[in-house]
Amino acid sequence: MQTVKVEVWSDFVCPWCWIAKKRYEKAVSALAGQVQVVVTNKAYRLARGMLPMDYKTAIRQKFGNATSADRMMGAVSANGLSEGLVYNFDTMRFGDTTAAHALIKSIKSPLLAESMVERVYKAATTDGLDIFDQEVLTSLANEVGLTNAHFDFNSQGAIADIARDEMEANRIANGVPLFMFNGKFFLSGAQETVVFERAILEAARQTPEVMVGADDGESCGIDGCAH
Repeated sequence: MQTVKVEVWSDFVCPWCWIAKKRYEKAVSALAGQVQVVVTNKAYRLARGMLPMDYKTAIRQKFGNATSADRMMGAVSANGLSEGLVYNFDTMRFGDTTAAHALIKSIKSPLLAESMVERVYKAATTDGLDIFDQEVLTSLANEVGLTNAHFDFNSQGAIADIARDEMEANRIANGVPLFMFNGKFFLSGAQETVVFERAILEAARQTPEVMVGADDGESCGIDGCAH
C-alpha cells in the first residue's frame, strides 16, 4: 500500500475549514485499504493580533458589504449542513486563535491532538464557547482526555511552529483551508470529497516533482472569505 503525506493548514475561525476537514476525511475513509494517508495539521491565524469580536460583525466589516457577507454565511451554513455540521453565526466569534493553535501544537499524542482539533471546531462553531479563553480551552482539553500536564499554552516551540507554518502556507497559496500532497501539489478551499479522493490517488501515483495547484474551492484569507 502506498503512503501519501498530507499537510493541512487551517484556522478555527475560518468558516470553510471545518467543512473541508470533513470532506477530506470522507475521502480518506473511502480510500482506506488502497492508500495510507499520514496527516500533519498546521496552523494559520486569519486574525493574528485581533481581539475577539462578534463573528457577523467581523465578516461584514471584512466584506464591506452586509449583503455579500450574509450570502457567504448562508452558503457556509448550507454546505455545513450537508456535512452534518451546524454553524451558529449568532454565537460565533472571530479573533486571534494563537492560544488554541499553541495548545494543539504542544500535545504529543497525534490522536489526542486530532480529537482536540475537532472539539475546538465544534466549540467555536456550534456550541458558542469562547475558544479565545485559556480556561475554556483547558476545559475542552480535559473533555478529550488531556490533563493539564499534556499541553502548554506558552510553549516557545509551539509559538515558533505556528509562525513557521504560516510562512510555509503563504509561499504556497493565499488563505485556508490548504492541503499539500506529498509536498508536490496542493488543493485550496473546501473542495468536494471526490476532488480530495482524486488528489490522494494522484499523489499515490507519484506525480511529477513540479508543484501545481488548484485553488478554486471556498476559502478564507486575511482579507475575507470567498465562495
